[in-house]
Amino acid sequence: MTKEEIRALAKNCGIDLVGFTTCERLDQKLPESVRPSQISEYLPVFMVLARHIPVGISAAADGSAKQMAAAIVHRVLEEAAAGLAYVLEEKEYLAVVLPSLTMDFKGRDELSNTPAGQASLYLRLAAVEAGLGTLGLNNMLLTREFGPRVYLCGMMTNLEVEADEPLQNELCLGLEDCGRCAAVCPGDAIPRQSRLGAPLADYRGLDGRACATYSQPHGVGAFVDHFRSVFRQDDPTELRSKIDSSDTSLLWYNMAVLRQGAFTGCSRCLQVCPIGNDYESIQISPHRQRDLPVGLRSQISGENVSILLSNPAASRGHKTDEVSKG
Repeated sequence: MTKEEIRALAKNCGIDLVGFTTCERLDQKLPESVRPSQISEYLPVFMVLARHIPVGISAAADGSAKQMAAAIVHRVLEEAAAGLAYVLEEKEYLAVVLPSLTMDFKGRDELSNTPAGQASLYLRLAAVEAGLGTLGLNNMLLTREFGPRVYLCGMMTNLEVEADEPLQNELCLGLEDCGRCAAVCPGDAIPRQSRLGAPLADYRGLDGRACATYSQPHGVGAFVDHFRSVFRQDDPTELRSKIDSSDTSLLWYNMAVLRQGAFTGCSRCLQVCPIGNDYESIQISPHRQRDLPVGLRSQISGENVSILLSNPAASRGHKTDEVSKG
């Protein structure tokens, strides 16, 4: 089968983007615990599949509604990937689907955190190798079609196709020309300063723990911390109070019902990124116009460039979609 035929099959299953790389190439770049060869030595091709996040989710103002909608998109992507695997099986190929939120539980590396629920770092790196895009300032995958507004999953297969080549140029505009995601991050998890003229690769990054506090308010980490405190409680009254608390209910609901939505509590960085053909449609929504903080500007001081907020406290109450250079 040709890559064009495979992409057509994927499109029919509900998948927007497909990139191809090899497990051998990924084995050379990924930590041992998440190398594809740990899964199978007989499926040499690694496909990265992407489904875009509908513009309507970005236009929603209610956080709970956005989380539920995001969980649905994750589920749709996984079902689409499974559908594609069945189609390939009918054509006598083998395929195994790697879910969108596959994480490195062995390494327990904060870098494996999945910002805004997009995917684990290792799946995002696979997407870069497969030519789907480049990493942004916050280590999220940016695509030409949808910017960072995609969810990812993987598939290993014995298809005989050539690997795609990574993109040669960065899609992210960096701090000197943008910095929007850093400016709106509630956890200050994204770099806000760099050396003037430095390549993006030198300063891109993400404080995984700070990001997870907002993107996964009722995710795995919060679940473990909460129930650790429950098990350590000696006082019967306090124990009953913790068990009956809204935190317990929310954690159960997110982990058991929302599932993938437990990782999508914050998506502000997705909504302000100007990369992608869908960005103009996203900005039609009036409240999206208020995403960017008042006074956002880049400041050059000596050899450094920084993103400054002249009035961060008022950033949610004013309409602006302009980024001025100072």
